[in-house]
Amino acid sequence: MSTKSTLKRELERLVIHANDSVKGYEKAAERVQNEDANLALCFREIESARRAHVNAINSRLECIGEEEQSRGSLEGSVHRALISVKDMFTSSDNTESVIDEAVRGEQKLLDYIDDTFDDVDVMDGETVRVINGLKTSIQQATERLQAKARAA
Repeated sequence: MSTKSTLKRELERLVIHANDSVKGYEKAAERVQNEDANLALCFREIESARRAHVNAINSRLECIGEEEQSRGSLEGSVHRALISVKDMFTSSDNTESVIDEAVRGEQKLLDYIDDTFDDVDVMDGETVRVINGLKTSIQQATERLQAKARAA
């Protein structure tokens, strides 16, 4: 990352991907609510934490004079639609597959952050803190989900 305009663009992309995560956890909680209310609660808690990170990233965008982003990506929308179609043809009580999909999404988001935000020289301290906070949250969510998968 070499310029402020690159930082702006990448923060916008990050918040869009984080919005996908929020929407994914909403859908996951709905999907497992009848089979495993405890897991649904876990998904809602992760969703809430992720929403707080979205707000923090949007705050950083506003600090550099940009508008907040509330939309997700086309890729995320297509993925959620494919999962819905898959659910129509398979048993919806397979909570393990929902957890696996959530873990996969967390890893994808973490990989994106690691690949994109490796140069912190152009970022102010608060932006670095926000991004590192999101990374920590992703790692904690992944560990929590993996423990749920082991217990399932």
